[in-house]
Amino acid sequence: MPTPVGWAVRFAVSPSGRKVMKRAIRTARSAEGRKLIAQARTVANSAEGRRLIEQAKRVGKSAGQAAASPENRTRFDTLRDRLRVAGSDSP
Repeated sequence: MPTPVGWAVRFAVSPSGRKVMKRAIRTARSAEGRKLIAQARTVANSAEGRRLIEQAKRVGKSAGQAAASPENRTRFDTLRDRLRVAGSDSP
């Protein structure tokens, strides 16, 4: 079963993903994008930000364990098949 990172990589190399990535890079290079990135770093380094990041990691782990259960795996496979059909133009 592919990991969420695997899906992200697949998306990033698909035609629509490349378009999204190019847009994100352009935004990040703009003054507004640089300001937002600096703001995100500041929040991530604060105590509240670190707490939220840890909370997100815990939620991600529990979601990963839930996804590994047999009934959720079949749901995931069904969703993956639907995505495959929807994105049949991607490599």
